Formats: sequence, structure tokens, C-alpha cells
Amino acid sequence: MKNLKDKVVFISGGAQGLGYAMAEKFAAEGAKIVIGDIQEKLALEAAKRLGEEFEIETYAFRMDVTSVEDIKEAFAKVKEHFGKLDVQVNCAGIQIRCPSKEFTEENWDKLMNVNLKGVFFCCQQAALLMGDKGGAIVNISSGTSTQTTPGRAPYVISKGGVNAMTAVLAAEWAEDCGNKKAIRVNAVAPGWILTNMVQDGYRLGVVSQNQIHAAVPFKRLADPSEIADAVVFLGSDESSYITGQTLFVDGGWSALGMPAMDMIKE
Repeated sequence: MKNLKDKVVFISGGAQGLGYAMAEKFAAEGAKIVIGDIQEKLALEAAKRLGEEFEIETYAFRMDVTSVEDIKEAFAKVKEHFGKLDVQVNCAGIQIRCPSKEFTEENWDKLMNVNLKGVFFCCQQAALLMGDKGGAIVNISSGTSTQTTPGRAPYVISKGGVNAMTAVLAAEWAEDCGNKKAIRVNAVAPGWILTNMVQDGYRLGVVSQNQIHAAVPFKRLADPSEIADAVVFLGSDESSYITGQTLFVDGGWSALGMPAMDMIKE
């Protein structure tokens, strides 16, 4: 049993794309959904749509994960509105493609502030709100954290940092005995998904469908709902003895050594 009915689930970056797919899956289980997103209008629209479709309570607001003060205010809103937090999903993230020799300090800071700093302080504030009652935190990493992709080094580094952060925070917050419940911290590392990011890559010519199919044994991209299923699993009671793990949901990409010859075309 997932046991998510009436649980409070807060998703950063949940207004669209992969984050919204996760919100839909949690909503289908009867959870109360909180969406924090830099795009306030989209967040409000997403929350309204979820509330109407699934007949659940929703709450949304603008949230800038690069600002620690903004993060603290967001969690204060959740506390005031619901009085608790059961599941935190850290999905807000950006990617900046650029050769390493040309990457600027400004873009480095921009990416790291969203992908690493933002995730850490959302984890921190989620844990403070969860307290001894425990809960589940799911960070969104990337298959590129281990299957490195040239031309996006800072992104790869940030997602490798998310994996390490997930492990160390899980170890810090794992006590689960007596009146104290564990705060489980896990990550999901998606492979290639049919998202705006990938479609941008097609358009810019930095990646091709044939290239992806050669690297992924499934020979197809993931649907966002398939990634969302893994996130819901890690946020639910079905994963009650799992913590500190990065779950690769990638169609076998991380397991493959050499692509099949028939998939490589000049």
C-alpha cells in the first residue's frame, strides 16, 4: 500500500513538465499537493487543474530556489497552511550547454544555485518541518551523473553532487526507533525523457534520436509518467526501508557498455 491519501507532498519545480507529471501521480493517490515554482502563473494554474481533476486540496506559490530566504518562506507557508509535510520532491533544475573551456563564472553560479544549492536548502527546510515524525525526500538527479555527456560539465557535476548529497543526508537523518521516525532521502536519476530539454537538444543539433537509441537498450525515450512512478514509490510507504539510494530509471542506459553495431549509423 502506498498510503499517500491526505499526505502533504511539496514539489519544487512542479508547475510543468516532469514535475507536473509527478504531481499528477501523487494526486491520483489522494495526496495534497503543494507546488512551488519560479513561474507563479503556471504554478497556480497547475494546482487549480490538479484540484479539479483529482478532487484534492492543492496550494501553490512562487518560489525561487536560488534564494535561501525564499525557500524558508516557502516552507513557512506550507507549515502555516497544512501544519505538516510528509513528502518533499526537489525537481527544480536547469541545464546550460556549453564547452567547458568557454563556461563562464556567471553561468556556473546560476546553474549550481538552482541544481545544488537549491536542493540542499530545500532538503534542510523539509527535514526541519518533518521533525521527529519523519517523512520522505526525493531528489531529482540525472543519468548523466554517471553516464557523462560532453558539453554540459557543470550540469553533470551538479547532478553527481545531488547523488552524494542524497547519501549523506540519508545517513544523517536515518534514525528510526522509538518515537523518532526516519527522514528517508533518496534520488531518482532519469535517463533520456521526452521533455522540452531533449527537444531543445534535437533542435540545437547537440543530440539526435538515433544517438539516444544507440545508448539506451530500450531503444526509446521514457515517458515522464514512468519517472514519476519511481518518485511516487520512493515517497510512499512501499519504500519504507529504502534510504540513501539513487534509483536509475533509464531503460538500461547505465547498464550498457558498447552500443550495438546496428544502432550506429554514419
